[in-house]
Amino acid sequence: MFHEAHLNEGYPLLSKLSDPLKRAEREIVGREHEKLQLLASMSRPELCNALLLAEAGTGKTALVQATMDTDAERLYLEVDPSRMISEAGDADRMAAMLKGFFDEAEHFVAVEKQELVLFIDEFHQIVQLSDAAVEAIKPVLAASGARGIRIIAATTYDEFHRHIAPNQPLVERLQRINLTPPDQETTIRILQGMAEHYDVADQFYDDHICRQIYEYTERYIPASSQPRKSILVLDSMVGWHRLTKRALDRELLSDVLQESLGVNVAFKVDGAKIKEQLDSKVFSQDLATRAVARRLQLSVADLNDKSRPEASLLFTGSTGVGKTELAKQLARLLFGDDQRHLIRFDMSEYAQDSSMDLFRSELTKRVWDLSHAVLLFDEVEKASAMVTRLLLQVLDDGRLSDDNNREVSFLNTYIVMTTNAGSEIYKTIAQYAADDKGSGEQLLKYDKLIRRSITETSADNRFPPELLGRIDAIVPFQPLSEDTQRQIVRNKLRHMVQEVLIKHNVRVDIDQRVLQYLIDDKGDTDSNAGGARGAVAKMTDEVTTGVATFINEHPSERRIRIDVVGELASDHKDMLTSDARIEVSAVR
Repeated sequence: MFHEAHLNEGYPLLSKLSDPLKRAEREIVGREHEKLQLLASMSRPELCNALLLAEAGTGKTALVQATMDTDAERLYLEVDPSRMISEAGDADRMAAMLKGFFDEAEHFVAVEKQELVLFIDEFHQIVQLSDAAVEAIKPVLAASGARGIRIIAATTYDEFHRHIAPNQPLVERLQRINLTPPDQETTIRILQGMAEHYDVADQFYDDHICRQIYEYTERYIPASSQPRKSILVLDSMVGWHRLTKRALDRELLSDVLQESLGVNVAFKVDGAKIKEQLDSKVFSQDLATRAVARRLQLSVADLNDKSRPEASLLFTGSTGVGKTELAKQLARLLFGDDQRHLIRFDMSEYAQDSSMDLFRSELTKRVWDLSHAVLLFDEVEKASAMVTRLLLQVLDDGRLSDDNNREVSFLNTYIVMTTNAGSEIYKTIAQYAADDKGSGEQLLKYDKLIRRSITETSADNRFPPELLGRIDAIVPFQPLSEDTQRQIVRNKLRHMVQEVLIKHNVRVDIDQRVLQYLIDDKGDTDSNAGGARGAVAKMTDEVTTGVATFINEHPSERRIRIDVVGELASDHKDMLTSDARIEVSAVR
């Protein structure tokens, strides 16, 4: 190796704008063919330049390091484009500096009798600076063999197509070498080598943890490339292992993924408690929560189809029965919250074919920003046929291209579609087959009718039948009885009382007739009446608003009472309408 001090003294531009390429810290595996390609390119008599094309993290620098280890006759220098640009100051001076730099490199070869390999990563930075800079490079590339200079440029596919490909004369002077990400077995060998380098190889009893690292990073970090993303995860695991002495196992891997991604990935969910957690927020829908819980067991056990989204579910039933609430609870269960990780689309906004591009743009943007989420498509039957085709692609392939032609992965999403199609069947169920517990015994009798009704409903309320074949499970929701609505509203009232106490330090007493007023006098069990949503809206309008108004007008009061004033129609069968109303007052 040429002495670095000699380089500094005799070749100021070379020493200022480049550094000797560092040796690889680990064995480079799986790049034998690409290494031969690179060596053959540098052995050409005239155009001995190469362009390495690969996504970030694929191992472009590692390939050059591996090549250097078998090429002792040449001196490898790594050129720093950002340093070069900073030193030049502007585009005009850049061309002159490039000429001086390459002239000095040629002088080095002539004096020292040693060929130079100049490795320029992020090569596009120089190309995009100015046309003059490109023109200064072209003669060097054209005469590289005669001058004893070998240039290895490297960039990503995206930067190549944007900045380099339009300049055909430049492209012709560079032999293109594509680096694909290493396959699973090669990545596992790399991880095993890293484990030995980190002196933790004795912690791995077999290659299962390396295999899991590869599989999970492929699934949960789709925007990054192998082997970098697997190496970074292993690196993080070793950090925790050294600090805490924790075993390098699947549990630590799941914690590292949760820490780095900020999500509670599927295999962290307690499979035994899925239904219990869903039932805690969604009342009297035993069949629905059981169907969702069964489907989630596949994800928890990591046995679901890896080529499609984690799950795709169709929630059917009349409005206000808990479809959206179950989607929210699903997001809480899987990812810890229902705000950021529940991405909701009102499909009635995409009823025209002209809205397809807007839908694609918004959908891919949201999933690119947050690849782990529950996607809720409300009233999916309202979407146009072209928008529906995009959903078909997502359900079939788990992928969709965005505005920048990037492939966005939907493999880590849980897709929930809701539909009001088939509402006439649910109206019949509400009238003749009510089920206070939502056990599903009555719903199951109507299963075939529900499916037929969903696909045969006409006009704007027709569910696209082509979607049915791609859906993992149809989840029917039982129309809510008065008892279930009573339970939901009682829970809402209890929550309101707690919130008032915490936020305003005001105790609230509620007359038991308030619940009777909201459900029996003002409620409606018709399947088209909004279910519990109507009763909750009435509670907000009359009870919660009344409490808020009283607190705002009497800020010094510390105890208030909610009463029903007047006669309730539910207490008098001969009364057609109730003259009762809600009244909020101070407790004396």
